[in-house]
Amino acid sequence: MTDSTAPDRAAAPPGNLAPANAAPGNLASGNHAPDDGAPDAAFTLEDRLLEHRRDAALAGATTVSAAERTHLAKVMRMAHEGRPVPLMMGMKAKSVFKAAFPLEEAFARYAAAMGLGAGTQLHTQEIVPFSAAAARHAETVHVLHEGGETVRLDPPRTIGEPAETAVLEGPSRRVELAAFRSASAFAHTSAIRLKNGTYVFDIQEGEAERLPVDRAFEPIVFHGEGGTLHIIDNRRRTDVLTLPEAITLMGASSMSFGHFMAEELIRLLSIRKTIDITGIPILIDAAMPHQHKEAVLAFTGARHPVIEVPRGLRVEAGRLWAMTNWGYSPKIVTTDVGVDTNAIVMPTKPLAALLTAAANELAIRLGLPDEDAPADGRLYLARDATRHRAIANHEAVSALLAGHGFAETRPETLSFIQQFALYRGASQIVVQSGSATLGLLLARPGTRVCLLTHGAIARQALLAQPMRDIGLDLVALVGGFTAADSTYQDRSSYRIDEDVLAALLQSELRVS
Repeated sequence: MTDSTAPDRAAAPPGNLAPANAAPGNLASGNHAPDDGAPDAAFTLEDRLLEHRRDAALAGATTVSAAERTHLAKVMRMAHEGRPVPLMMGMKAKSVFKAAFPLEEAFARYAAAMGLGAGTQLHTQEIVPFSAAAARHAETVHVLHEGGETVRLDPPRTIGEPAETAVLEGPSRRVELAAFRSASAFAHTSAIRLKNGTYVFDIQEGEAERLPVDRAFEPIVFHGEGGTLHIIDNRRRTDVLTLPEAITLMGASSMSFGHFMAEELIRLLSIRKTIDITGIPILIDAAMPHQHKEAVLAFTGARHPVIEVPRGLRVEAGRLWAMTNWGYSPKIVTTDVGVDTNAIVMPTKPLAALLTAAANELAIRLGLPDEDAPADGRLYLARDATRHRAIANHEAVSALLAGHGFAETRPETLSFIQQFALYRGASQIVVQSGSATLGLLLARPGTRVCLLTHGAIARQALLAQPMRDIGLDLVALVGGFTAADSTYQDRSSYRIDEDVLAALLQSELRVS
């Protein structure tokens, strides 16, 4: 039976609390919620009180713009109403205070604006590598991968416009599962707090400086600079759920299907292969898209205890199981332009074996054909044309693919099991670049896949190599940019050449 209960949270800090029944949102929406929302209701006394609190928190600030004041008002209203603040919006609100005041004063003013209360303080510490913390403090440590292995990830084959492809190569990181006594876990972060008050993040020796990162994206981090972290340390006794034992699968990007598949789900599959998880509650982030929870239950069993942890609640466990990701996944990289993509390599062969075994097991349990049975389904996995990374001529592309028997599907409208069944029954899949692409890691070996994308695909080897190891035949059709994003090139829009696509369907996907 799924356990979605939590203690009475009426006294939880209004700045962080996320109701357990919050709307799940779009499957691939991630944490990139827009800063603007629905038009505000009529100005009320409550609005005036929030405005007064905001102005008091910013008193003396001379550099805060009108747009920043408006943004802060929206964040404060969401916090006041008990709605979860999207992490990008929260990070921006923190930056407003940090730009206007010295760090400690900035935190005090931020805490007052967000109503965090006296039980929340600023805790400053150096980054503690997970391996060092596990060696010193863990009751049990399982090493799943020793690390230090030279890994090479090859990009996909490309057709069409020029592409920024790259071979990714570098040493793998150490992968560990550890059980810590009397430790705490928090919503929307994979970080944990040890009994001695030290926070442990999934960062290993030498990783912190390799990529440009704003660590304030993590809801528990107020500021990060070099190897130093300034952490929002919540000690309020009203904001705690106590358990004898738990497994944390929470993370800052768990709302995004792509990150969930590459991080939380792979951690789950690794954990259940390593230890007996029977009866141990699994902690997940509340308000995730429902497909993510369905995926957890698909691989643990519908009756396994799963606890949805809302923002602002911490879980103190007598024994807390935490695991590193297989690859470094910092939160959040401030740009993807000119970065060292070799910093995020991971060993894909063991992951391919893990995913293949789990997919075959689930297919058998659902009564789906095994991987050797013939398949003839044709799918087109499309994205909402109003979102970033859009195909400018999406209507023409959809019509061309429909004419060749490709059924257009929006994965976010389907349950996880429905998606899984579609992918297992397909022999040819055209997929628009985005989070849904990660779902194809559960497709059957031999499936032919065409990725529609633009040319800024320097990181695509992270996806192409495990697909290759699983046995998928992947080719990327590259379109020219129509609206380039100078900060995150991966979010740019593009146009697909319809003639090239028609030819590719015959030459690569073997469509007759």
